Parts: sequence; structure tokens; C-alpha cells
Amino acid sequence: MKDAIDKRNERERIARSIVKRSNVIYTSKEELERRAQEEKHQQMQEERVVAEEVVQKLKDEQNNKMAMEIQRLLAEREMLERQLETGMDASGKRPMSGVTQERVEAILSEKSKQLQELIAAHAVEGR
Repeated sequence: MKDAIDKRNERERIARSIVKRSNVIYTSKEELERRAQEEKHQQMQEERVVAEEVVQKLKDEQNNKMAMEIQRLLAEREMLERQLETGMDASGKRPMSGVTQERVEAILSEKSKQLQELIAAHAVEGR
């Protein structure tokens, strides 16, 4: 447990210490956001590939209804992703407001969750 004197001494010690430029890594906020966006995009691409494999398997098994459901979810998810990327509403004529963007993000996360559940259910059945 540190008291006020210990905290003061630590602040003074840190203030006198030398920071080597080679030990400091400069990463901008934009760079961090770009990396997060790339990871998210890559994850969605992987989900898409798995979903297409499941759709093909379902079509082979003559389960067209479930295959069409997965394809519909994929199409809706792509549409919502495009809306978020462009910042325009569904008509493409007006920019989205903050509330609309939050709704689109919520719907997108719900669609992604549904798609993951369907893929997981049918991937387990196939194995």
C-alpha cells in the first residue's frame, strides 16, 4: 500500500528518468483504427468463405431452404456493411444520422450473430 510520500517519490523518480527514443513506439489513433478495421474485414471474409461452404453442402443435401436463408443473411450483411462504409442511408441519397448509424450497426451485429449460429449448427451436423 502506497502512501502520499511514496507516490510523490515515484513521480519524482519518473520525472528524472530518461526515456530512450528507441523504446518508444509511435502508433497513431488512425493506424490503430485501420488495423482493427482490417482484422474485422478479414474475419468477415473468413466467415463468408465458411458460409459459402455450408451453403454448397446444404444444396448437395437438397436442403435449399436453409441454403437460401444463409445466402439472404450474407446479402443483408453485405448491404449493411456498405451502408456503414459509405455513411449513406439505404437509398444512398442522404448521409446517415448518428441514431441511424447505431441502428444499422445493431442490425449488422444481429445478422452476423444469426449467421454464425446457422453456420455453427450446420458445420457441427456435417461432422
